[in-house]
Amino acid sequence: MTGVNQQKAGRKRRGFTTVEMLVVVAIFSIGSVVIAATYVNFTRLHRRVANAELLGQDLRFVMELLVRTARNNTVTYPPLPATLVSPSSTLALTSSGGTPIFIRRFATSSSVCAGLNAACLALSTDAGLNWGAITGKQIAINRFEVYVTPTANPFETTGIGTYQNDQQPRVTFLIDAAYVTSSTLEKATLRLQTSVSSRVYLR
Repeated sequence: MTGVNQQKAGRKRRGFTTVEMLVVVAIFSIGSVVIAATYVNFTRLHRRVANAELLGQDLRFVMELLVRTARNNTVTYPPLPATLVSPSSTLALTSSGGTPIFIRRFATSSSVCAGLNAACLALSTDAGLNWGAITGKQIAINRFEVYVTPTANPFETTGIGTYQNDQQPRVTFLIDAAYVTSSTLEKATLRLQTSVSSRVYLR
């Protein structure tokens, strides 16, 4: 009986088999990979949301500035019978004092966008002699189009008391922008469009 009891006790003290250890390690490894992937995806999503918020804030400021500038100044028209090209990549305005105002997009390599790490929008209030970027760092302006209606000057006479048209100038801005980041999974993009009518009436 003593030998049998010792044999049973030996069986009870036996450890895990190699197969059982491999199964445990495999399960632990799979769990670790899933947890790590979930954490990485959550971090990327959080960064993407944060980038989208920064992009939205910057473009709201830009749109407010564009609308205010277009509303309080006059569209610069060529002498009749010439007309504006629409859409255009540059908005040309004239201030109440007669100074030309320009808004246009510059490439990343331009000195106007220096330090921003992206293509930018810029404003000139002195006939293009000096330019100031109006978009922030890492805010890439991939597309900027300006639509002006009417394309012919409504304030220049074509005869005694007659005009080319009776429309008040209206400007529509179309902007495609993105937040510049090294990871495509954290990239945020936004398209904005708005229209504004000029308050200035020259007749």
